[in-house]
Amino acid sequence: MSKKRRYVYKAVYTSRGISNSSRKGRKFLKIFLFIVSCVVIIFAIYIACKKLFDIAYNSNKMIIKDIKIVGTKNVTKTEIRELLPFNVGDNLLKINLSEAENEIKKLKPELKNIVMHRSWQKVQVRLYERTPEAFIINKDELLGVDFDDTPFPLRGFMSAMKVPKLLYSTDKERKQLLDFIKRFKSVAGDFLSNILEIKMSSTGDVVFVINSNTVVFWGDEMPEQLFYKFKKFQKIYVDAMSRYKNIEYIDMTLYLFGRAIVKPVK
Repeated sequence: MSKKRRYVYKAVYTSRGISNSSRKGRKFLKIFLFIVSCVVIIFAIYIACKKLFDIAYNSNKMIIKDIKIVGTKNVTKTEIRELLPFNVGDNLLKINLSEAENEIKKLKPELKNIVMHRSWQKVQVRLYERTPEAFIINKDELLGVDFDDTPFPLRGFMSAMKVPKLLYSTDKERKQLLDFIKRFKSVAGDFLSNILEIKMSSTGDVVFVINSNTVVFWGDEMPEQLFYKFKKFQKIYVDAMSRYKNIEYIDMTLYLFGRAIVKPVK
């Protein structure tokens, strides 16, 4: 191959190399400019939002003009207002509602939940009060407890409610008894109001006392048999009350074997 032809090939190759490099450079420059533009736009939006927020944050139009408390039954609106970390006249954007909710729930265990939300110049506070499913004794004080296993002070007429008193030696036993009451309530209905006390025996069986001071040895829980066992118990109890003036106890621990023992008071 002549020198002239080699020179021509070399020039062509060099020209192509320059062209490819130039295209890559322009592509990189476009990407770089695009990224810079995005950063500038985002920064501008951030500055604009910050200024708008600062204006709203310090505006007299964003003050609280009304605090509405709803859902009260036994807890009064006055005591909730006294616990609120904000008042009418405060800036609506400067208050931390989540923090206020958590603090009041700590101070008021009788509240199952408290939800606050803000609207134009107003804050609404909605209360969800606890209802006792049973009573417990804590340091000689009668307290309510619900299925969350949360003890709380009794308010209003709660102490007159017909719910069983739990007798237990450990928190685990209390939880077991509450779980039993929850299941038992679904099948027993109004009969639950006849139970005065309920406890766990030394063998882990459920034992309760009803209004007539009759002791019922219920036995183990057997959730799958609870409905049929209660129906059988009802028949036995009604029949026993028609036969005897007073009943000392009814033993349902042998229910699976088709037996129930009724002992009348002599």
